[in-house]
Amino acid sequence: MRDTRGKESITLFFVTVSWVVLLCKFALAGINLGALGLMPAMGALEFGGAVSAVLLIWLGREWTEKQSNVQNS
Repeated sequence: MRDTRGKESITLFFVTVSWVVLLCKFALAGINLGALGLMPAMGALEFGGAVSAVLLIWLGREWTEKQSNVQNS
């Protein structure tokens, strides 16, 4: 995946995958998966905390990238 600057971004790929996994987990929370058992419940507070942690990784990368660009200018 490419970021807004057009550079290849491995971090953005992992953030996207994590976001999709969290959305699927939240959507399937509490559903009976047959032989696999019951999917553990996930409340809105837990979902919000997990999403915040993932977004902090991405925002941290953007901030450090911006800081390195400011120092190079």
